[in-house]
Amino acid sequence: MMRRAFLAMLLVAITGASVRAENLTLRDAIRVSLENNNGYLIALEQAEESRYSVRETWGALWPTLSTDFAYTRQDAEAGFSSRVAGQYDIRYVTGTISLNPGVFYNTLQASRKAYVVSEHEVRRIKAETIITTIKLYYGLILARESIKLREESLKALQENLKVVTIGYRKGTFSKLDFLRAKVAYSNERTKHINAENDFLSARAALNIHMGREIDAQVPVNEGVLVVDTSELSSIPFEEKNEKAFIGEMIGESLRNRPEVIQITKKREIESHSASAAASIYLWPSFFITGNYGTTKVIPRKQDGKTTTTGDPQTDAILQMLNESMKQSYSPTGWNTSWSITFGATYRWGSLSPADPSHAQRKQYRSRERQEELRMQDFIRSVRLEVQNGFLKLKSAKNSIESQKGNIETAEESLRVSIIQFRNGIIDNTKLLEANVELTTAKTLYIESLYDYQVSKAELNRAIGKDYFTFR
Repeated sequence: MMRRAFLAMLLVAITGASVRAENLTLRDAIRVSLENNNGYLIALEQAEESRYSVRETWGALWPTLSTDFAYTRQDAEAGFSSRVAGQYDIRYVTGTISLNPGVFYNTLQASRKAYVVSEHEVRRIKAETIITTIKLYYGLILARESIKLREESLKALQENLKVVTIGYRKGTFSKLDFLRAKVAYSNERTKHINAENDFLSARAALNIHMGREIDAQVPVNEGVLVVDTSELSSIPFEEKNEKAFIGEMIGESLRNRPEVIQITKKREIESHSASAAASIYLWPSFFITGNYGTTKVIPRKQDGKTTTTGDPQTDAILQMLNESMKQSYSPTGWNTSWSITFGATYRWGSLSPADPSHAQRKQYRSRERQEELRMQDFIRSVRLEVQNGFLKLKSAKNSIESQKGNIETAEESLRVSIIQFRNGIIDNTKLLEANVELTTAKTLYIESLYDYQVSKAELNRAIGKDYFTFR
């Protein structure tokens, strides 16, 4: 019973593994790629780091709190201090807050915007990872379809070579026909080998991208290459309307692209940093200091000599004054005390252009202008990226629609050529040309399917949101 149970469990495990292996969808590939992309994980950590940077800036409002203990010994020949040998000081609570309002506000705003930048860096890397995954995923399917295509062509050319070889030996075909058939078959074998190598390279690239072993099997569903171009029915591909549509997509891109938001926030960060540097000479620094504690004075031991004037009344008065002063300057026991201080400090020396704060402000203003120039360049690149993506999608759509009928025509042409060749109506050259035409038509169709899917992914990235969907 235990053996049967073990075999049943093993069978279920194997079956489950095969099911999972057969169902590596595009969504699964994207999920695995994100889970194993160190660049994406680093971006997430940097976003978390930036979040704590904002908390660190808020921490400037929290006072510096401490508890202090001090023991002092001293000696003086005369004066009030001569009556004190030292003292114990315990400050239960000592608190200090020092704040420049301008520096605090602008630093807080800069840290908040840096957090926004880090969040959109996560978006940017995620988008790059997704589009790379889509390219590799469909590239693998394209390579696999290319192998099937070459196998079909190789099989046809091999059959043709057999027929021509037999005919050549019987004298039906010329040596030229035999050599052409042999060369065509050999060339197709080389193309088949290259297709297999391209498949292995495509599989390795996708595996590495997903963080798997380089030679791991990647069974994907070839059916995802089958597309219905009617899904683009809402997109105006007419020349009179496409310009307005491209303009709308560019507008969407400038609103949604993480790079646009990042450059905008970086420019604002530099502006706030410049204002923080200027705040050093525009604002005073305000501070509050307070403490609460207790003190015990260590009185100096007297030598026992008492100064007298000879007048008992005067001596009594002096003795009373002496005791009063002793209690004032060296009281017995522990004595509780507290203090609080408000104030402000202004660094008037920072008004000089030689102060480092002026140079820092100019540096940040320069960086702010640099970000403005980057924004101008990026807007130009977005326009070009959206337009090229749209034109690529339009071309792929038209190619798919035209190549569907072209493949049917090429298949019919090859079928007729085979019949005519067997009946001796055409020579072997015409048959080989028909086979090449069919192979070319199928190759162009597969490439159009790949370009169609990739152009949708590229446009999604260019626009900054999932405008197009994938199966």
